[in-house]
Amino acid sequence: MTTTATADPPQRIFPEATAVAALAPLLAAGPYLPWGAGVMRAAGLVEVCNDVVLRDRRCVVELGGGTSTVLLARLLRERSSPGEAVQVVVEHDARWAQWLRAQLDREGLGDRVSVLEAPLAAHPLALHDLEWYDDTLLRHGLDLALGSRQVDLLVVDGPPADTAERVLARYPGLPCLADRMAPGATVVLDDVERPGEQEVLRRWEAELAVSFTRRGDLAGIAVASVPTRGLT
Repeated sequence: MTTTATADPPQRIFPEATAVAALAPLLAAGPYLPWGAGVMRAAGLVEVCNDVVLRDRRCVVELGGGTSTVLLARLLRERSSPGEAVQVVVEHDARWAQWLRAQLDREGLGDRVSVLEAPLAAHPLALHDLEWYDDTLLRHGLDLALGSRQVDLLVVDGPPADTAERVLARYPGLPCLADRMAPGATVVLDDVERPGEQEVLRRWEAELAVSFTRRGDLAGIAVASVPTRGLT
């Protein structure tokens, strides 16, 4: 007599080298980009790019910018005419925001990406008196960049949460933007192998009735789809 297994089957491993190969066309579409420990893992970037292609994302917001910002801009340029897609990156570090603008301009992408500089400040949604992006600057900048568009891809990779004092610094990301998210939109949180991000995920799931798939061991990210009813 045979039995049917009821447990989920093991997931296929997506090797880093395979992910880098998948990104090769985007990496080759422009000059060298800085790569280091702070950059989203290649497998995570592949999942984000897959979401753009397979779900035809046209309104992308990143909290925390860098190499991923430029690669996504290159991808969106391939898939849309000027004005069809909107990409906004929120960055607290003035020097890094300046580098992003210069790099995007160098590649002819400056008119396709809004680099929104918002220093860290006290925020009503922040936990344990942590700072988050300045609320006034953030809301004003998003209003100007997005207009009436709803976000269909949100990537939360900032602000920094890599010290013991700041482990829950990324918590406001989804609650703050919940009312801007389109039904069916994708939400990505990076660095989910860390205890702080794991706690952030638990809080988001409990408070906003959304369920994340965790891929921390392979891609370093967790991914969720916004329910049809929205985030409550």
